Amino acid sequence: MSTIDAFRELQDALTAVEEQTETADDDRSAHALAAALAGSTALARVDPGLLLAELLADPRGWPDQSWENYFGNACITVVRTETIRVDVLYWLQNSSTLHKHVSSGAFLALSGRRVHLEYDFSALDALGDGVTSATLSATSRTMMRAASVSPILPTLVHELYWIEKPSVTVAVRRAPAQPEAGGPAHRPHEFVGPGIGYLPAAFHRTSNVQRWIDGLGMLRRANRRLYLRTLEQAMTVVDPIHLIHVLDELSDNPPDEVSALLERAAAARADDDLARLAPTVPEFRRRKIFSRVFAPGVDAQLLAGLLWAGAEGGELAAFLKDEGVTDPDRFVRDHGESLSARDPRVAPYVEHARRSLR
Repeated sequence: MSTIDAFRELQDALTAVEEQTETADDDRSAHALAAALAGSTALARVDPGLLLAELLADPRGWPDQSWENYFGNACITVVRTETIRVDVLYWLQNSSTLHKHVSSGAFLALSGRRVHLEYDFSALDALGDGVTSATLSATSRTMMRAASVSPILPTLVHELYWIEKPSVTVAVRRAPAQPEAGGPAHRPHEFVGPGIGYLPAAFHRTSNVQRWIDGLGMLRRANRRLYLRTLEQAMTVVDPIHLIHVLDELSDNPPDEVSALLERAAAARADDDLARLAPTVPEFRRRKIFSRVFAPGVDAQLLAGLLWAGAEGGELAAFLKDEGVTDPDRFVRDHGESLSARDPRVAPYVEHARRSLR
């Protein structure tokens, strides 16, 4: 049996689930699709490398590859019907963004461990179009191993950190429900602590914000002094959706420089929008550091994933012991040194983790 045959069997099982599930019943459908994924014995035997080679050897039989959900390195649609879509995603990067889905479904870890965080986002206050201030709280941190399955709901707010490279995911998605007549389309949002949700530039109705960010990036490379002066002027007048995107970019700069810039720009504004959004900068910075750091050895990447996830104290020790680590403090010390050698900005997070274990 060729590797792709496993997906033909999976398609039959998923189609049967769809036929037995009410279209509007997202919760029941997501859990039924997850059960079908978990119960696919043929899929469990698939070798991800052979699968990719077989798919690439003859792309003539691929379903149409939509630009929707174009994630991974690579992402290949292997099943597409009127109601469901199955993608195989190969992950080379460290982490996803913290995001929300637009339809129900399920995903299976075909190979590679990943830290999976789920959140509750309780919307409180809209800060203009596309930005919401709320309470963002982690509801679970789990380690997904090969064959682990998770349902996907339109209410799911989550993120992942892939430890082995590449990690491989099989994702099943139902076609998004159509908005009610006259109602707004449901668009996928991203989130950042301590409690902000925002619409990524790729999903805006116009390309204005993305073009602005691109222009700032060009100016930064050409003339840093002019870039900082222009940015400070712009931050006194732009709306929250521009502000949150540039705070993401600013987080790469030295903390002291960023703090001084934010303080001056916030004082010059006629509202408190920048002051309310500025607390996201440390979280943007932390996530960027751990989403980019690579160290030799999978143990160092395991530690990076747990630090990225914010695990500390007893929770951090429990995660490590579940992975066969007998001395969590020594593990954090040794592999923290390896990570810090790659990026010195990691060091304070390693030291905080070690203190939390004592």
